[in-house]
Amino acid sequence: MYKIKRYFQGVWKQAKMVRWPKKKDLLSAVSVVLVVVAFSAICMMIDDLLISKLLQNLDQAFPTESSSSEAAIRIIGNLFRF
Repeated sequence: MYKIKRYFQGVWKQAKMVRWPKKKDLLSAVSVVLVVVAFSAICMMIDDLLISKLLQNLDQAFPTESSSSEAAIRIIGNLFRF
């Protein structure tokens, strides 16, 4: 029991020594993260749109009645959709 108490006393002592960021620095870091996340989401949406349009155009450009090519197109299409 003594070791557990000593462990948490050490944790508390270390937590007091942490240098927490100022509000201005914290808001700056959060805004950078939000901008990067928004930019990444927009890029992924554009990529998804372009790939789906490409696959639709390929499907229309090469119409076949064989099920193997349709299955291949579906497999390729499913690779890019999560």
